Amino acid sequence: MTISIEIPQPDDWHVHLRDGDMLAAVVGYTARRFRYALVMPNLVPAITSTAAVATYRERIMAAVPVDAADFRPLFAIYCSRVIDLDDLRRGAADGSIAAVKYYPAGATTNSAAGGSSMFDFMSLFEVMADSEIRLLVHAESTDPAIDIFDREAHFLSEQLAPVCAALPELSVTVEHVSTSDGVDFVAAHPRCAATITPHHLARDRSHLLANGMRPDLYCKPVINSTTDRAALLAAATSGAKGYMLGTDSAPHPTTAKYGPVAKAGVFNAAYGLEVVAEAFYQAGRLDQLGQFASTNGVACWGVEPPSSTITLTRETIDRELATSLTTTKGDEVVLFGTEEAALWTIQTTPVTAATFGC
Repeated sequence: MTISIEIPQPDDWHVHLRDGDMLAAVVGYTARRFRYALVMPNLVPAITSTAAVATYRERIMAAVPVDAADFRPLFAIYCSRVIDLDDLRRGAADGSIAAVKYYPAGATTNSAAGGSSMFDFMSLFEVMADSEIRLLVHAESTDPAIDIFDREAHFLSEQLAPVCAALPELSVTVEHVSTSDGVDFVAAHPRCAATITPHHLARDRSHLLANGMRPDLYCKPVINSTTDRAALLAAATSGAKGYMLGTDSAPHPTTAKYGPVAKAGVFNAAYGLEVVAEAFYQAGRLDQLGQFASTNGVACWGVEPPSSTITLTRETIDRELATSLTTTKGDEVVLFGTEEAALWTIQTTPVTAATFGC
């Protein structure tokens, strides 16, 4: 049976585009599929100023394919002591800076410059609250005494909850929420939203570990239990406005993924939307896909609604799909989601802005 659904063109509210040859290899997957994309700042050196944003934006736009002319990257800067507050205010006012991203030091790729405690940045957060600048948070403890599967819950209770209590007017996004604790935290805090990734919606730790370690599924925060996945899916399909698609697409070459110490990150930009569609379909909530992937982010970020739609069609036909890409340097990157992508086709349809009440 063939099933189709039309939704406003989606956006990706958390993506890693990298730099150099990796940027050139991966940006097209995001730019062709999504309209807005919130680009993460964890390069080396980190993006911490409007000047750094401007040059990074130039590199990204130079790599965007010509058939993705409506791609609109937005930028977060890295929460750091080197942030100039006047520069931050100017960047927020002119739109060059969309948010500030807090990384716990050592939590994930290129996070060495992150913080040891959120409380060290309270004066910055106060400025952000006054200036209505959103804080993005990688909510994961780096305390080695905390079990890897409990680190999101620990960080939320010990770090983010006190910050939200002290600054209730601060707008926060809990990035790549991975547990039922994270879902509950967002529901309990009116100024908090959350991004949810395709891989956290569609996989659990048994997929990662049960039949041999699958390094292509290793990410931070780690994919968690079946109970946590069910909570994420329930939140994403609920229609609640606080949850939105953020792929956390994070490419690494196979040489880094398959080594003795695997890098954390799942590259899902190619097929992530199909993965989400299949998860919603299997949950019997395909009707909520547009809310999660398209509408909630627009409302949260106050951006212009889309002027096009996409049609997703589920049908069982034979099709050959790429399973990896190769950069100009010869690095191979595995594409996540080929199983789901084999079931779906996606077509973009330009429409008038009036369709969405613009």
